[in-house]
Formats: sequence, C-alpha cells, structure tokens
Amino acid sequence: MARSKRRRSGIVASHIRPKMIFQPILEDGVFRFDCSVKDREAASPSISFVNGKDRDTPISTEKVPLYNPTFEIRLEQQIVKLELPVGSSLYGTGEVSGQLERTGQRVFTWNTDAWGYGPGNTSLYQSHPWVLAVLPSGEGLGILADTTRRCEIDLRKESTIQFVSPSSYPVVTFGPFASPTAVLSSLSKAIGTVFMPPKWSLGYHQCHSSYLSDQRVLEVAKTFQKKCIPCDVIWMDTDYMDGLRVFTFDKAGLFYLWKMMNY
Repeated sequence: MARSKRRRSGIVASHIRPKMIFQPILEDGVFRFDCSVKDREAASPSISFVNGKDRDTPISTEKVPLYNPTFEIRLEQQIVKLELPVGSSLYGTGEVSGQLERTGQRVFTWNTDAWGYGPGNTSLYQSHPWVLAVLPSGEGLGILADTTRRCEIDLRKESTIQFVSPSSYPVVTFGPFASPTAVLSSLSKAIGTVFMPPKWSLGYHQCHSSYLSDQRVLEVAKTFQKKCIPCDVIWMDTDYMDGLRVFTFDKAGLFYLWKMMNY
C-alpha cells in the first residue's frame, strides 16, 4: 500500500511550466498571459469580453508588462500568482459579503443561493474572478482570470494575488494605469458597460417568496396604494417556477404571470 501511494503521488506531482507567453490586446497596457502556447490553444472562448475575439487578437505596441504572473499546474489545477509591491491594497473579487477591501481574504467564485448570508459567506449569487489592486504609488492594476469554472481567489499573502481553477485559462492584466478609475475604464472597454436602466426600475421594488396566488399579490399591491406607499414593481420570486428550476414555468405560473401583466 505504501509503495502504491508513492507511485501515485509521483504521477500527480506538481510541475511548473516556464514557457509562459503574453501578448498585448485591446490597447496599450492590457496584456493576455497564458501558461504556454499549448494552453493558449486549449483555452475556452471568452464570454467575459464584449467581443471574444478581442481577447485573442494582438495589437502592435512596444510596451511590455511591468508585472508578470507565474503559472503552475498542480493536480489539473492551474495556479496563477501575481506578486505586487509591498503595501498594495486589493479589491474586487465580485459579489462577496464583508468589507470592500479584500486584502487578506480568500474568495470562491461558486454561485450560491445564499439566503441569510453573513460576513463569513464568500460565495453569493454572482461570480467575478477579478481583482483590482491599488499600488503604494496610487496607481491601479487589474487582473481578470477569464474562466467560468470554480475559481479560488486567494489574497491572504501580502501584496499577492493568486487564482486557482481547473486548467487551462488565460489571465488578462489592465495597467498599471495612473488611477483605479483608469483601470476600470479600461476594463469596461473589454467587458462592456451597464446599460441605461428604465425609469421604473429605479423605483421601489417589493419582492417576497410565497406569493402563492394572484389574489395575494393584488392584495399587496392594493395595500401599497391604500397606504400611499409608492411601489413600481412587485417581483414573483421563485413561485412561478416548475419545481423551483430556473428558466422554467409551471402551468399555473404561466397563467398567473399573464394575468398579472394584464392587471
């Protein structure tokens, strides 16, 4: 048994691939990094970028990245590490509970219906494998792990950003630029901006699960009116679904929604 374990351990031992490649994309100061040419070819298409081809198309520039990540493959996991100047502050990591600054934290991008979540929950309803670093100089640097798979973002080591996710995936760095605002402006060119919301969406919204009948929803709406409380939207939450499965409607729910839309 001991010999078998040793042999198996030898098979899955970690190894580092030193032939990292990078290329400038989108604009000066934005760089794509891959573990190797082979990994670049194996990476899934980007769904982060507005135009996925932008992530794969190099531009002509004489600039080179000031900060280069290192790559390691361990147990079919790709570990990407970016070391920054001591004193850097780290933000981002997507929709996570807790303080805005993420320095010293570890986050998992693993969407969870985290009802009643608290400060200890690091997986909520959205996943964004992105970190924004504010350097001691005041400059900003962003790094995006372009993967849709479960990803660990480890910021516990001082001034170090580490992503761990199944291989292969590229990372894209933005900057360093003069300010964090400039980094976010550059990021928005890659992933797009938020559309202008309609006016009604800016009003008061009422949402509650267990509105089990259209009569109950009408009762709630009329009570808002009776008490002169402005209410632009009432959300049905999950009760219209077929067995609580997303993107489904039960037969009663379809009629229910049609009736409410025509109220």
